[in-house]
Formats: sequence, C-alpha cells, structure tokens
Amino acid sequence: MNIPSAYQIGYEKARALNPQVAARYVEHTVIGDPAADAAIEALAALRQKDALRFINAGMEQDGETLAAGPPELREFFEYVEATPAWFDPDLVYPGCRAFHEYSDLFIPAFFVVTLQNAASLISKAFYTTGRVLTEHGLRRIRQNTRHFIEIMLPGALERQGDGWKLSVRIRLVHARVRRLVRTAGDWDEMVYGAPLSGAHLALASASFSATMLHQAMQLGAQLDDEARASFMQIWRYASWLIGTPEALLFEGDEAKTHELYRIARICEPPPNEEAAAVANALVTAMPHIAGLAEPAAQRAMVTHAYRVSRALLGHDLADQLQFPRQQTAGLLTWMRWKRWLLIVFNRVAPSMADKWRGNNFVLLLDASMIGDFSYQLPDHLDAEKASPW
Repeated sequence: MNIPSAYQIGYEKARALNPQVAARYVEHTVIGDPAADAAIEALAALRQKDALRFINAGMEQDGETLAAGPPELREFFEYVEATPAWFDPDLVYPGCRAFHEYSDLFIPAFFVVTLQNAASLISKAFYTTGRVLTEHGLRRIRQNTRHFIEIMLPGALERQGDGWKLSVRIRLVHARVRRLVRTAGDWDEMVYGAPLSGAHLALASASFSATMLHQAMQLGAQLDDEARASFMQIWRYASWLIGTPEALLFEGDEAKTHELYRIARICEPPPNEEAAAVANALVTAMPHIAGLAEPAAQRAMVTHAYRVSRALLGHDLADQLQFPRQQTAGLLTWMRWKRWLLIVFNRVAPSMADKWRGNNFVLLLDASMIGDFSYQLPDHLDAEKASPW
C-alpha cells in the first residue's frame, strides 16, 4: 500500500489501535471521486456557459439537453440518480424533528465540527484556493450552512429536493477544485495524497454525523435512539451523494462512524499553520455571518465562539489551532443548564420557549442566505480571480 508521506507517522499509531479502519482510511487518501472527476474532466473542454447549461439540465432532469452533453456527465447523473436500496425516505423524519427541536444546539455543534475538519489536511486544499481567507469565505460558510439546513428538511433528499441538488453540487465543486489544484502543479500527491480525497470526504461525513450528534448532546440535546439513528441515515445518504466512498460510510452506524473519526484523526498529521489560518478565519467570520455591526458585539461573539470551540475541541487541539487561551471550566454545564431552562419554559411558558428557539433558527437561516444558488463551478484556483459561484 502506497501511503502518502504526510500520513505515515499517524498511520503507524492508528494501525496499533484499529488496523482495519486505519488501512481503509489511508487507502482512500490517494483516491478522488472517479465518477465526478470524469464528468468534470469532460466539461473542462467546453465553454463555462455550456458546461453550466449541461449541469443545469442534469439537475433539472432535462434529458434532451443533457443528451447533447458529454457522455461522462450523463453517466454521472445516471449513477447519482440510482438511489441506494438502503435509503428509506420515511426514516428521515425523527432526525429532522430532532434537528429543529434542538437547532440552538446544532448551530454551535455544526460550527465546531467545521473547525475540526479544518484541523485536518482538508484545510490545505481550501487554503490553496484562498476562498476561506478572503471575503469569499463568508459565501462559502453560508453555502455550507444552507446545505445543512436543506438536508434537514423533510423530503429535501428526494430527487427534486434542494438537499439532493445541493449535495450533488458540492460533489461537482469538489471535483472541479480537485482538478484546479492538480492542474496548478503545486500539490505533491506523494506527500499529501489526492486533494479532497475520498478519505477526507469520509472524515467530514463522520464529523458532521456522529461527532455532531455527540457535541449537540454535550450541549444539552436529549436525543433518543430513533432520532440518532435517523440523523445518521440522513448524513449517510447526503454523504453518499457528495461522493463519500461506500466503504467508509459503515452503514450509517453511529459507533462505527465515531470510530472512523477517531482513527482518521490519528492518521492525519497535526494541524499546521495553514490549518490554523483557516480555523481562525472561520471563527472571526462569525459576527459578519450573524450581521453584527457593533464592534463590541462582534468582539463578544468571537470571544464566545472561541470559548465554546475550545470546550468542545479540547485544549490540545485548540492550542494546535492557535486559539486564544481561555478558561472553559463549567461552560458546557452552564449551556446544558440553559437548555434545561428552555425545557422548563416549554412547559410553563410555551410562547417564550418558541420565541427562544425561533430566534436561534432565524440566526441559522440568516447565516445561510446566499440568494438563489446556482450550479456555477469555480473557473480559477485563486478565489480572487475566480468568477462568482
């Protein structure tokens, strides 16, 4: 097995703990997304507006227009439209209900797992584009938040649902970025593996499913087995649409997925300066996403975001990401108590509880407002030189 050099030290540590999962993870560090990569390669020969026309046709099931496009793109859509036999649309409802009931807790959990993803080599590809580190970073965060909201709506993952379309869009964007990074010639795959590899898609999938559930419950969410299993299946299917290899989805089993995340983190090299830059840019962007104009309010939100992140990430990882040192003792207990208070309000003052929950969900909606999304793909590696997408 050819292991990229950046993973060799971590792999040896991980192999001592779980050799099967460690091997499966590093095997996929050199694999991209063959189906999406072939489609993007075929589209690269076309003018941007023609490529967009064919992608739109595929998304909207315009078979006549799609038939005039590259066969690789037709094959790609035929593949993603073949819903796996294991996905049952009726099983998503408990997970959707749990998300909306605890949206005030899933908001910080979603943000912190995004930081955890940045602590891996996932951040290297996005650091290379500069997208997160510039004003374009706000749009990317909003796009990610929009995707999260959409897949948590009932019916969103059905063929004509926005959750389905946004998941497939992300897959094509990843393939386009992968091609741009490779074309630039500055990425050494012998060292880092494939940019935005199948392994990294699996790491992100595990963090947005099993790890996010764990963190939401640390913050006070009370989720039964049915809700947790449903949440995992939502992310299993969304992750499959995004291009996560089936071998790294572990049937959507929460315990197995959490173990994948644990082993993957050990395989990954420690966060470097690039990872720290991306993670800190995500934190400092929060007030702008929330629409806060007052400097004092902006500083307060950033301080709180750093503190909650440190409490959930742990001091070691927060230090590696160069987060400011802060005391976190009692913070999670206080947040759980605050959530318990909301449950009490729900019993004695339902309107007050609804307003509290509503305000948090409005914040999440505001953070995701990007206007109508399009299927435009990046046309340049440098975010400052790329057309809007």
